[in-house]
Amino acid sequence: MAVNTKKGKNMDKNISLNFKQGIAAGLLLSCGIVVNSVADNRWLGAVFFTVGLLTIIDRGLKLYTGKIGFYKTVPVKELITMFIGNNIGILIPAYITAYYKPEVMETMQAVSDQKFSNSCMYMFLYGCLCGMMVFTAVCCRNQLITVLAIATFIMCGWEHCIVDFTYLMLNLSLLNTAKFFCVVLGNSVGAIALHWLIDENIQKE
Repeated sequence: MAVNTKKGKNMDKNISLNFKQGIAAGLLLSCGIVVNSVADNRWLGAVFFTVGLLTIIDRGLKLYTGKIGFYKTVPVKELITMFIGNNIGILIPAYITAYYKPEVMETMQAVSDQKFSNSCMYMFLYGCLCGMMVFTAVCCRNQLITVLAIATFIMCGWEHCIVDFTYLMLNLSLLNTAKFFCVVLGNSVGAIALHWLIDENIQKE
């Protein structure tokens, strides 16, 4: 009984840590949304967007799209708690900035309108492509590859589920929520598939 109690406490501690680090990862990723919204140059916006993910990787924070490719070694409860944490954190910097800078809100609204005008299949497939790039960025653990991989999915307009949660809140509906979960599925499939294709036994350090 004592062993089970200790195990339960450790599990609760891990879930709590995943949740907190998930919020932290969301906060950092949200800064990328802001800089991408205010940048006059698309290339600069895409490059500076990578700062948050570089920090997430460097500090080992919990980002769903960075972990789902390693699903065999990450418990489902941890994936769920970091996903929730990510989606809380992602809203804060973006909406604080948008509140004080109406032009940022206008840009975010325009992106949201365009994004959720697409079909569920489009969101799923673009989610798969993004999932591949995020897995590449995390798996390689090379700063140059990380910058190029993330800039690639930004410039291509591929869909990242945590980022898209910010835009979902501006166009919330049952249909758009379904499209959002198509992106979640796509990110997951893309990351897991690339992991399998590269090396079934690859492990994140």
